[in-house]
Amino acid sequence: MTRDNQTCSQEIRSLLHSKNQPLILAHIRPDGDAVASVLGMGLALQADGKKAQLVFPEGIPSKFKFLKGSDTVHTQIEPGYDLVIALDCSDQKRMGAEFADLNVDINIDHHITNENFGHQNLVLPEEPATSAILAQYLPQWGFPITPDMAETLLTGILTDTIGFRTSNVSANTLHLAANLIENGANLTELYEKALISQTFSASQLWGFSLSRLEKKGRIAWTSITLADRKQAGYPGRDDADLTNILSAIEEIDVSILFNEQNNCKIKVSWRSNANINVSVIAQRFGGGGHPPAAGAEITGGLEEVQNMVLEFTDSFLKEIQSKGENDYGK
Repeated sequence: MTRDNQTCSQEIRSLLHSKNQPLILAHIRPDGDAVASVLGMGLALQADGKKAQLVFPEGIPSKFKFLKGSDTVHTQIEPGYDLVIALDCSDQKRMGAEFADLNVDINIDHHITNENFGHQNLVLPEEPATSAILAQYLPQWGFPITPDMAETLLTGILTDTIGFRTSNVSANTLHLAANLIENGANLTELYEKALISQTFSASQLWGFSLSRLEKKGRIAWTSITLADRKQAGYPGRDDADLTNILSAIEEIDVSILFNEQNNCKIKVSWRSNANINVSVIAQRFGGGGHPPAAGAEITGGLEEVQNMVLEFTDSFLKEIQSKGENDYGK
């Protein structure tokens, strides 16, 4: 741990113990790590007698409602909180427009593009998940890992590493997972629920989207439309983990998913198969993320945004090729 991180960690510990009504938030369209981070932190603070308020404006995806504490999630902030904690957010905009002006006390994240928007910023890009950071630090801060916390945090690590498959998985990640299993997490059951199990509506959504799958050179892409959601009866605004399927396609360097939202917004997700730093591309469009996985929300129609993003991504890859590099922008 660096001296700066050590000082930050001590300050966070002090804040967590001195405040009694923390507000805990994550990013919009929450994925497994966002959900697990908020629930894990919430369980830790609630076990210590704190009145923790866990807020997801859109609720949490149905596939994660098996996790302990999911039934305590609110969709709106209630007054009276004395501490604001942001988890798994690279920037404050990702928390949602209604939270853009909040005074964030603690920012804990693992995205390399994090903007350090909190008073205390524990940002560790080398970690594979924010849940992994919490699994390491919560005991150091005086919050022992309970079986429910272990299940929740291991779910976050599993989902963000796609079952320990991403390049940022290290020996330390596996040690953390082993410790969580020793503390009561059931790896087999969590793997099935978090990564394998899929609803019928999500499967239909995949089918509609994959029917439009295209490939040009080393780029593959497809889209999820509002009409797809309606036809499939899929309730969420997320991509139902379709990005994981696209990232497994052979003979491509970058996959892109265009996810149509309301109000003329398109959520764009890039995945890299060849150590190409797609977070550089995402930043060009006001987004961010990790070198192999990044995203941005872009205003415009679906066709317009697709053309713009594909043109820039193609130019980016050609620039890399011309320089003989495959980690440009790292």
